[in-house]
Amino acid sequence: MCENSVQAVILAAGEGLRLGPLTERRPKPMIPVGNQPLLEYVLEAAVAAGIDEIVLVVGHARERIQSHFGDGHDWDVPIRYVTQAHQLGAAHALSQVESTVEDPFFVLHGDQLVEAALLERLLDHWNATETPTIATVQSERPTEYGAVEVDEMAVRSVSKTPTDDPPFLVNAGAYVFDDRIFDVIRGIEATETSDFGIATALQILADNDGLSAVVHRDSWQDLTYPWDLLTTNAQLLHSRPGPPDETDISVHDSAAVSADVALDDGVSISPNATVLPGTSVGKNVRVGANVTLSNCIVMSDARIGNGAVLHDCIVGESAVIGPNVTVEGGPADVVIADTVHRDVGLGGVVADRATLRGNVTVTPGTVVGRTVRADSGTVLGGRIESGEMVRRG
Repeated sequence: MCENSVQAVILAAGEGLRLGPLTERRPKPMIPVGNQPLLEYVLEAAVAAGIDEIVLVVGHARERIQSHFGDGHDWDVPIRYVTQAHQLGAAHALSQVESTVEDPFFVLHGDQLVEAALLERLLDHWNATETPTIATVQSERPTEYGAVEVDEMAVRSVSKTPTDDPPFLVNAGAYVFDDRIFDVIRGIEATETSDFGIATALQILADNDGLSAVVHRDSWQDLTYPWDLLTTNAQLLHSRPGPPDETDISVHDSAAVSADVALDDGVSISPNATVLPGTSVGKNVRVGANVTLSNCIVMSDARIGNGAVLHDCIVGESAVIGPNVTVEGGPADVVIADTVHRDVGLGGVVADRATLRGNVTVTPGTVVGRTVRADSGTVLGGRIESGEMVRRG
């Protein structure tokens, strides 16, 4: 636990375009896994590590964050909000809190899960060295925050495009800084080939022998793409018990609900439905008769019609899945930001308030935008932009 008063700055202003359309009307950190926003896990870890105050940097759809967390009373920690009016990158977001924080302070990414024990190790290293310190972890792919080259505990380089073969040592999205970071950020000039990303600021610190690394050896999951959400959701549910015995959750006697499942308040599971491992079902969701859900995230107020079969699927808030809809499940080849990701575990994404009428088939890797309407019997594939109507024939 932190012995002295320490603040944590949590960066939660960005949209997360690679998770669109799920992020069109919500900040990426408010996407739920295990029926809880990503940001809530980060905040809880900070509180468990003994943080005395949270400073949340908000921007895109910030009202969703502020209405959920309020003044922090429910988490027994005061929360202060700083607004990043224009989303110009993580370093620019951090620069907005210069007048708000005191040395030293944590910086965390609101869309990257972290463990309290790791935060304690970061602070211990700071206390021993008084050197800005980042958390690193081995990964098969570099994160948007950069792959890291370390000489003993000194960081030598931070790059979004590492030249070595995987596994990489990557930036795990947790730091302890002092006011030196603001001096660095002020010296960054955005150009056509660079921005105010955190990797740029970290590289400048490293060039001046001013950055250390702590290596995290436990489990860690990057959260950049839709299939990452499903993987993390399944991991979080793995050790949970079966569905809670609560009066406001209705599970029919003939329904089968596996152990590694989360059911939120107001969920209704109809006769002969089957909810298989790795599935979280949000508040007030109605699951029809003879439905099968496997490795799914179903967000609040969604409706799943009778006989629907969904595998490896994310269903957005208030989406309507008609009777006998089929989401076949992965693996799939998915194109995001002009990059083809091959053999990923994604059956499909059906974003908020989309409606798939009866007998629709969603082929592997399909991304269905917000408020899309698909006629009965249609076959959906690829990417369907928000607001479109898909007609049969």
